[in-house]
Amino acid sequence: MIMVVTFQQEFRDKIGSFLSEKGHEVCIPPHRQDVVPLVKEKNPLVIVLDMYVAEPSGLEVLRELRAQNYKGKVVALAGTSVSSLMAQAFHLGVDQVIGGIQGSGGALNLDQVESAIKTALHADIAKRAFELYEARGRTKGNDLGDWVEAERQILKRSIPLAPSGQTATKAESEKIPKKPTKTKKASP
Repeated sequence: MIMVVTFQQEFRDKIGSFLSEKGHEVCIPPHRQDVVPLVKEKNPLVIVLDMYVAEPSGLEVLRELRAQNYKGKVVALAGTSVSSLMAQAFHLGVDQVIGGIQGSGGALNLDQVESAIKTALHADIAKRAFELYEARGRTKGNDLGDWVEAERQILKRSIPLAPSGQTATKAESEKIPKKPTKTKKASP
C-alpha cells in the first residue's frame, strides 16, 4: 500500500488516481493529523510525503513516524523553498526526493512519483528477484520475469518484507515452483 500525504486536495486526488490506475493500493489520510494513527493501522510500504504540509509540518510528520518505529520507505515531495529541511529529512530516513509543488498551479510529474516509489523499493525488489532466481534452480534467461514477479510481490506485498540482512523464509521460497534438477548417472 502507498500512502499519499500532501496539503493540496487536487494533488492528492491526481496522485491517488494515477497510482490506483497503475494497480497500486493507495491510502490517503483525510487530514494531516490522521497520518501517524493511519500508518500504525495500515502499515504502508511507501509514504509519499509532501514536505510543504503544515500543522504538523512534513518534517514533524516524518520525525513522528520514525519515533513510532515506521520502517517503510518515504518519498518526499520537496522543492527549493524547503531545501533547508532536507538534511534533517535525510537524517530521518527519506529514501527518495522528487521536485514538489511550488505554490498554486505547480506541476507534478506523476510518472516521476511512481518511478521514485520503485527506486525507493529497488533493493527489496532486487533481493526478491534473486530469491526467485535461486528458487527456480538458478535457471538463466528469466531475469526480466523474475524482476517483474518480484516487483509485483513487493508492491502488492504478497510476501512480507524481511528486515535488512535477512532472506525470505523457506515457506515463501516454496511458493515458487522449482525446476527439477538432473542427476548425473554414474559411469560404468
